[in-house]
Amino acid sequence: MIGEIPEIGPYLGRLADAVRQFEDPAVGLDAIRLRMVSDLFERTQSARGFLLTGDDGGARAALDKGAWLELWRRAARQAADQTSETIAARLTAAAQGSRYPARRLAPLLPSPEARNILVSKVEAAGIPLEGRLARGFPSRTGWWDAVRQAAVALEDSWEDLETVIRSELAEARPIVQRVERWHPSPMPWYIAIGIGFALTGWLGLVLGGYLPRPSWLDPFNDWFWSLPWP
Repeated sequence: MIGEIPEIGPYLGRLADAVRQFEDPAVGLDAIRLRMVSDLFERTQSARGFLLTGDDGGARAALDKGAWLELWRRAARQAADQTSETIAARLTAAAQGSRYPARRLAPLLPSPEARNILVSKVEAAGIPLEGRLARGFPSRTGWWDAVRQAAVALEDSWEDLETVIRSELAEARPIVQRVERWHPSPMPWYIAIGIGFALTGWLGLVLGGYLPRPSWLDPFNDWFWSLPWP
Protein backbone atom coordinates (compact mmCIF):
# COMPACT_ATOMS: atom_id res chain seq x y z
CA MET A 1 0.00 0.00 0.00
CA ILE A 2 1.17 3.54 -0.77
CA GLY A 3 -0.15 4.93 2.49
CA GLU A 4 -1.19 8.50 3.19
CA ILE A 5 -0.28 11.24 0.67
CA PRO A 6 1.07 14.41 2.36
CA GLU A 7 0.66 17.93 0.99
CA ILE A 8 2.92 18.44 -2.01
CA GLY A 9 3.08 22.25 -1.75
CA PRO A 10 6.03 22.47 0.68
CA TYR A 11 8.21 20.45 -1.72
CA LEU A 12 7.55 22.82 -4.63
CA GLY A 13 9.36 25.68 -2.89
CA ARG A 14 9.16 29.03 -4.69
CA LEU A 15 7.27 27.37 -7.53
CA ALA A 16 4.07 27.54 -5.46
CA ASP A 17 4.67 31.11 -4.22
CA ALA A 18 1.67 33.15 -5.37
CA VAL A 19 3.41 36.43 -4.45
CA ARG A 20 6.54 35.73 -6.50
CA GLN A 21 6.72 37.68 -9.77
CA PHE A 22 8.85 37.27 -12.86
CA GLU A 23 10.60 40.57 -13.61
CA ASP A 24 8.87 40.93 -17.01
CA PRO A 25 5.15 40.52 -16.31
CA ALA A 26 4.19 41.01 -19.97
CA VAL A 27 5.23 37.42 -20.72
CA GLY A 28 2.73 36.03 -18.22
CA LEU A 29 5.06 33.38 -16.79
CA ASP A 30 3.56 33.62 -13.32
CA ALA A 31 0.09 32.73 -14.58
CA ILE A 32 1.52 29.72 -16.44
CA ARG A 33 3.50 28.63 -13.39
CA LEU A 34 0.55 28.88 -11.01
CA ARG A 35 -1.72 27.07 -13.45
CA MET A 36 0.80 24.23 -13.63
CA VAL A 37 1.02 24.08 -9.83
CA SER A 38 -2.77 24.15 -9.54
CA ASP A 39 -3.05 21.21 -11.96
CA LEU A 40 -0.45 19.34 -9.92
CA PHE A 41 -2.48 19.96 -6.74
CA GLU A 42 -5.56 18.60 -8.50
CA ARG A 43 -3.69 15.46 -9.52
CA THR A 44 -2.45 15.01 -5.95
CA GLN A 45 -6.01 15.36 -4.70
CA SER A 46 -7.15 12.79 -7.26
CA ALA A 47 -4.47 10.41 -5.97
CA ARG A 48 -5.89 10.85 -2.46
CA GLY A 49 -9.35 10.07 -3.79
CA PHE A 50 -8.12 6.83 -5.32
CA LEU A 51 -6.48 5.87 -2.01
CA LEU A 52 -9.76 6.41 -0.17
CA THR A 53 -11.28 3.72 -2.36
CA GLY A 54 -8.28 1.44 -1.88
CA ASP A 55 -7.08 1.94 -5.45
CA ASP A 56 -3.29 2.16 -5.15
CA GLY A 57 -2.87 1.77 -8.92
CA GLY A 58 -5.11 4.75 -9.60
CA ALA A 59 -3.22 6.86 -7.07
CA ARG A 60 0.11 6.01 -8.71
CA ALA A 61 -1.26 6.71 -12.18
CA ALA A 62 -2.44 10.18 -11.11
CA LEU A 63 1.16 11.14 -10.34
CA ASP A 64 3.10 8.89 -12.70
CA LYS A 65 5.82 9.93 -15.16
CA GLY A 66 3.34 10.77 -17.91
CA ALA A 67 1.39 13.13 -15.65
CA TRP A 68 4.48 15.12 -14.71
CA LEU A 69 5.71 15.31 -18.31
CA GLU A 70 2.31 16.46 -19.54
CA LEU A 71 2.20 19.30 -17.01
CA TRP A 72 5.76 20.35 -17.75
CA ARG A 73 5.60 20.26 -21.55
CA ARG A 74 2.31 22.11 -21.69
CA ALA A 75 3.65 24.87 -19.42
CA ALA A 76 6.96 25.02 -21.31
CA ARG A 77 5.26 25.39 -24.70
CA GLN A 78 2.94 28.09 -23.35
CA ALA A 79 5.93 29.96 -21.92
CA ALA A 80 7.79 29.75 -25.25
CA ASP A 81 4.76 30.82 -27.27
CA GLN A 82 4.00 33.79 -25.04
CA THR A 83 7.65 34.88 -25.09
CA SER A 84 7.67 34.86 -28.89
CA GLU A 85 4.37 36.76 -28.99
CA THR A 86 5.69 39.34 -26.50
CA ILE A 87 8.82 39.95 -28.57
CA ALA A 88 6.79 40.21 -31.78
CA ALA A 89 4.35 42.66 -30.15
CA ARG A 90 7.18 44.86 -28.88
CA LEU A 91 8.88 44.95 -32.27
CA THR A 92 5.60 45.78 -33.99
CA ALA A 93 4.79 48.57 -31.52
CA ALA A 94 8.32 50.00 -31.88
CA ALA A 95 8.03 49.91 -35.67
CA GLN A 96 4.67 51.69 -35.59
CA GLY A 97 6.10 54.41 -33.36
CA SER A 98 9.17 55.04 -35.54
CA ARG A 99 7.51 54.21 -38.87
CA TYR A 100 10.03 51.48 -39.44
CA PRO A 101 9.55 49.95 -42.92
CA ALA A 102 7.41 46.82 -42.89
CA ARG A 103 9.73 45.04 -45.34
CA ARG A 104 12.64 45.54 -42.93
CA LEU A 105 10.59 44.58 -39.88
CA ALA A 106 9.46 41.21 -41.23
CA PRO A 107 12.89 39.50 -40.92
CA LEU A 108 13.21 40.74 -37.33
CA LEU A 109 9.97 39.13 -36.14
CA PRO A 110 10.23 35.61 -34.62
CA SER A 111 9.96 33.17 -37.51
CA PRO A 112 8.29 29.75 -37.21
CA GLU A 113 11.77 28.20 -37.10
CA ALA A 114 12.91 30.59 -34.34
CA ARG A 115 9.74 29.83 -32.37
CA ASN A 116 10.38 26.08 -32.64
CA ILE A 117 13.97 26.55 -31.51
CA LEU A 118 12.77 28.48 -28.47
CA VAL A 119 10.29 25.71 -27.65
CA SER A 120 13.16 23.21 -27.77
CA LYS A 121 15.31 25.38 -25.50
CA VAL A 122 12.51 25.79 -22.98
CA GLU A 123 11.59 22.11 -23.00
CA ALA A 124 15.28 21.27 -22.50
CA ALA A 125 15.13 23.21 -19.25
CA GLY A 126 13.15 20.23 -17.98
CA ILE A 127 16.28 18.04 -17.85
CA PRO A 128 16.34 18.00 -14.00
CA LEU A 129 12.71 16.81 -13.95
CA GLU A 130 13.12 14.31 -16.77
CA GLY A 131 16.27 12.93 -15.14
CA ARG A 132 14.35 12.26 -11.94
CA LEU A 133 11.36 10.78 -13.77
CA ALA A 134 13.65 8.46 -15.72
CA ARG A 135 14.48 6.69 -12.46
CA GLY A 136 10.81 5.80 -12.08
CA PHE A 137 8.54 5.53 -9.04
CA PRO A 138 8.66 2.56 -6.66
CA SER A 139 5.43 0.61 -6.52
CA ARG A 140 5.36 0.51 -2.71
CA THR A 141 7.99 1.70 -0.23
CA GLY A 142 9.58 4.96 -1.25
CA TRP A 143 6.81 6.01 -3.66
CA TRP A 144 6.05 9.29 -1.93
CA ASP A 145 9.73 10.08 -1.54
CA ALA A 146 10.08 9.74 -5.33
CA VAL A 147 7.08 12.09 -5.81
CA ARG A 148 8.70 14.57 -3.43
CA GLN A 149 11.93 14.43 -5.42
CA ALA A 150 9.99 15.01 -8.63
CA ALA A 151 8.43 18.12 -7.09
CA VAL A 152 11.87 19.46 -6.17
CA ALA A 153 13.13 18.67 -9.69
CA LEU A 154 10.13 20.50 -11.15
CA GLU A 155 11.10 23.64 -9.26
CA ASP A 156 14.69 23.33 -10.53
CA SER A 157 13.45 22.93 -14.10
CA TRP A 158 11.24 25.99 -13.81
CA GLU A 159 14.17 28.03 -12.56
CA ASP A 160 16.10 26.96 -15.67
CA LEU A 161 13.09 27.82 -17.84
CA GLU A 162 12.99 31.34 -16.44
CA THR A 163 16.70 31.68 -17.21
CA VAL A 164 16.07 30.71 -20.84
CA ILE A 165 13.17 33.17 -21.15
CA ARG A 166 15.19 35.91 -19.46
CA SER A 167 18.03 35.38 -21.94
CA GLU A 168 15.65 35.42 -24.91
CA LEU A 169 14.10 38.71 -23.82
CA ALA A 170 17.56 40.21 -23.23
CA GLU A 171 18.65 39.28 -26.77
CA ALA A 172 15.55 40.90 -28.24
CA ARG A 173 15.82 44.12 -26.20
CA PRO A 174 18.55 45.86 -28.28
CA ILE A 175 16.73 44.97 -31.50
CA VAL A 176 13.53 46.55 -30.18
CA GLN A 177 15.47 49.63 -29.10
CA ARG A 178 17.11 49.91 -32.52
CA VAL A 179 13.72 49.84 -34.20
CA GLU A 180 12.39 52.43 -31.74
CA ARG A 181 15.28 54.82 -32.50
CA TRP A 182 15.09 54.41 -36.26
CA HIS A 183 14.52 57.52 -38.39
CA PRO A 184 14.03 57.70 -42.16
CA SER A 185 17.17 58.70 -44.04
CA PRO A 186 17.06 62.38 -45.19
CA MET A 187 19.06 61.52 -48.33
CA PRO A 188 16.01 61.10 -50.63
CA TRP A 189 14.84 64.56 -49.60
CA TYR A 190 18.28 66.05 -50.25
CA ILE A 191 18.34 64.45 -53.69
CA ALA A 192 14.83 65.69 -54.50
CA ILE A 193 15.68 69.23 -53.37
CA GLY A 194 18.93 69.16 -55.38
CA ILE A 195 17.10 68.01 -58.50
CA GLY A 196 14.49 70.72 -57.94
CA PHE A 197 17.13 73.44 -57.68
CA ALA A 198 18.93 72.12 -60.77
CA LEU A 199 15.74 72.06 -62.83
CA THR A 200 14.77 75.54 -61.66
CA GLY A 201 18.20 76.92 -62.56
CA TRP A 202 18.15 75.24 -65.97
CA LEU A 203 14.66 76.54 -66.68
CA GLY A 204 15.69 80.06 -65.72
CA LEU A 205 18.69 79.97 -68.04
CA VAL A 206 16.59 78.56 -70.89
CA LEU A 207 13.84 81.18 -70.51
CA GLY A 208 16.46 83.89 -70.26
CA GLY A 209 17.98 82.80 -73.57
CA TYR A 210 21.30 81.71 -72.06
CA LEU A 211 20.78 78.08 -73.03
CA PRO A 212 19.16 76.50 -76.12
CA ARG A 213 15.43 76.02 -75.70
CA PRO A 214 13.95 72.63 -76.66
CA SER A 215 10.92 72.84 -78.92
CA TRP A 216 8.62 71.13 -76.42
CA LEU A 217 9.18 74.08 -74.08
CA ASP A 218 7.95 76.68 -76.62
CA PRO A 219 4.33 76.80 -75.34
CA PHE A 220 5.53 77.39 -71.80
CA ASN A 221 8.06 79.99 -72.98
CA ASP A 222 5.36 81.89 -74.90
CA TRP A 223 3.01 81.78 -71.92
CA PHE A 224 5.73 82.86 -69.51
CA TRP A 225 6.76 85.91 -71.52
CA SER A 226 3.15 86.86 -72.16
CA LEU A 227 2.68 87.58 -68.48
CA PRO A 228 2.50 91.27 -67.51
CA TRP A 229 6.04 91.57 -66.19
CA PRO A 230 6.91 94.99 -64.74
